[in-house]
Amino acid sequence: MNNGAATRRLLLPGSTLYVIFFAIPLAILGLYSFWTQVDFKMHPGFTLEHYHAVLTTSLYRSVFLRTIIVAILTSIIVVPIAYILSYIMQFVFPRKGRILFDIILVSMFSGYLVRIYAWRTILGKEGLLNAALIQLRIITKPITFLIFSNWSIAITLVGLLIPLALLPISSSMVNVSKDHLEVAEDLGSRGLKMHRTILIPMVLPGISTAFAISFILAAGDFVVPRMVGGTNGVMVGNLIADQFKGLAPNWPLGAALAISVLAILIAIHSVTMRLIREFTRW
Repeated sequence: MNNGAATRRLLLPGSTLYVIFFAIPLAILGLYSFWTQVDFKMHPGFTLEHYHAVLTTSLYRSVFLRTIIVAILTSIIVVPIAYILSYIMQFVFPRKGRILFDIILVSMFSGYLVRIYAWRTILGKEGLLNAALIQLRIITKPITFLIFSNWSIAITLVGLLIPLALLPISSSMVNVSKDHLEVAEDLGSRGLKMHRTILIPMVLPGISTAFAISFILAAGDFVVPRMVGGTNGVMVGNLIADQFKGLAPNWPLGAALAISVLAILIAIHSVTMRLIREFTRW
């Protein structure tokens, strides 16, 4: 009983913050999604018209599809890169790994908008990347699809999210000693097989967290699509933001959009983690 009481006391501060800053706002958002709005005023009640609009409106369906594709593309690039970097820092260059880790995290202190502007400068028609490719005679004229497109959104999000995905994977990989890998090699697990059957299952909680972070943030971001996506780069985050602070706000519809995209993200995350567990079995 004493151990149980001590555990509950340790969990109480974190659980309280979780309930106050996540569970309660999410419950309020879900409640709003069933209300109605007339003349910019919300009226309590129960209606499914907003969810019906989300499912039947072609604009919402196309934006949802674009958002999911960009979020999945971003996540399947971010998570492997974060995993490889964590492996290098932990097992290849363990002494210099901390320095590499600090260098990667330094980018987070430059500010969110500053990093977006930096990527906009790099990917622009007259940006650093096009200038370098032309100077190396790889291309003869600037590549235009690198800016104000879905590709520019994905590339920018990858650059922004790698440090965040690196944190949980590195934390999980710290608990794996080099002895585990040496024993696995002695038993015949080498190369990709060792990663698939030994290392990935051991750091799967960190991989799951990294995938959730990159996927959810990529799908919900509305600043990156607006700044580097152009007129054709609208994502669900932009639609939700417009419903809460646009010229004609509609909070119940915005809440329905937010709850819908959250449900889709949870479903995709669950399926992805199930596939990873199946793939990493012996």
